[in-house]
Amino acid sequence: MSGITKLSCELVASILRSFDDISFLPPTLLTCRQFYAAFKEYPNILIEIMRQQVTSDLLPYSVAVVEASRLPHPRTSVGIQTLLDTLYDDPAQLVARLQMMTLSDMLRMGRTHDVIHDLATDFAADAWDLLSHGDSGVSGKLVLSPKEYFRFCRAFYRVELFCTLFRGEGIARPTAVDKSEIRGYLSRHPPWENEQICCVHDFLEKRLSTASLDVVAHDVQLGEYRIDYLSVGGENQWKQLWLSQGVHFIHQLLHSSSYESKTALLKGAMGSSSAELYDALAESVEADSNDDTSLEDYTQDMIEALVPRHDSQDTDQGPYLAWRAFHGYLPRSAWVMLSTNSGLRERGYVLWDWDRMERYNMIELFQNIPNRASHAHTDEDYEEMEASFDQRSKIWQKGGSGYWRKGDTSKIVWPRVQPT
Repeated sequence: MSGITKLSCELVASILRSFDDISFLPPTLLTCRQFYAAFKEYPNILIEIMRQQVTSDLLPYSVAVVEASRLPHPRTSVGIQTLLDTLYDDPAQLVARLQMMTLSDMLRMGRTHDVIHDLATDFAADAWDLLSHGDSGVSGKLVLSPKEYFRFCRAFYRVELFCTLFRGEGIARPTAVDKSEIRGYLSRHPPWENEQICCVHDFLEKRLSTASLDVVAHDVQLGEYRIDYLSVGGENQWKQLWLSQGVHFIHQLLHSSSYESKTALLKGAMGSSSAELYDALAESVEADSNDDTSLEDYTQDMIEALVPRHDSQDTDQGPYLAWRAFHGYLPRSAWVMLSTNSGLRERGYVLWDWDRMERYNMIELFQNIPNRASHAHTDEDYEEMEASFDQRSKIWQKGGSGYWRKGDTSKIVWPRVQPT
């Protein structure tokens, strides 16, 4: 440390500013008095590190998630609308609030971004791998462009913001006020950006399904409750509830190494409320049921009216053109979360740059994508699930609990017989 002590305060501050992860800062400040002195002298170091870690374009969303978590329950229309108006109409004002945030706040923001970064890049890699199957012409290691990285991460932030705003407390279901504000939130995006959120929903649901399967398919108590582990979307309210707990919950579930820790996590959330993201997305395009005008019949002015605001951060035409290619013949009511587009959403079809789509002829490639997602289940799978419910329920009714597997009850825990 003798070399550090000879450096000027300004130079030490420059070293701290070079950090690209806010979590590096606290241990560094504890190692040397000069680091702490420079930090106190230049408090904007925190903000500069956050700009590097989260990136300037995503920073308003990062702040919005923290601000949303601070809104009192029950949420009010004024509180929700004020926050969203600021995010979408004056994002610089949100970024300015960093001046009033503590190191603890920014550490929290940094952790959330790290989780979103991991999930977003995992989704992009998974989608690219699916696109690379067979004789598709898609090959090579995926390197996201800055615009694609922003787009993937923004969609995850929008999901996290949705869940934070509308999850509620306890087991309360969304009220009329909630539903009005939910529609207001989603109406701030054009349909293809809501379809981006649908892509993230499906990815998170897929990952959650895989990570929770061992518990939900084998725990005796959950069998008694007949917790469906196969259905997706609006047909599975338990998955919707767990997904509503947000990206930290899902990330923790994905990285829990033991059956016991996953069981505790899943059961611990069962008394929580659901933001009902799937239903919100499926109903996000308000349309007259008698209006059967297809997208291909829309004029240019009508198309432009679908964009509620100009977003200078994302002007690439790839997402819009991909969305239009598969909704041209459909009326407004079918523009988002169409079940037959599950395979497309699994491949992130509305998240790629047009340059990449042209290079790999992806619009044509998308034409041959299966309608169903790769993790779809068969009738036999559902029959087996129902049979497992019956078997586990019988064990539960007799006082048993723990881990059940077909043909194996060795891990069932039975109540101890009390001595007479």
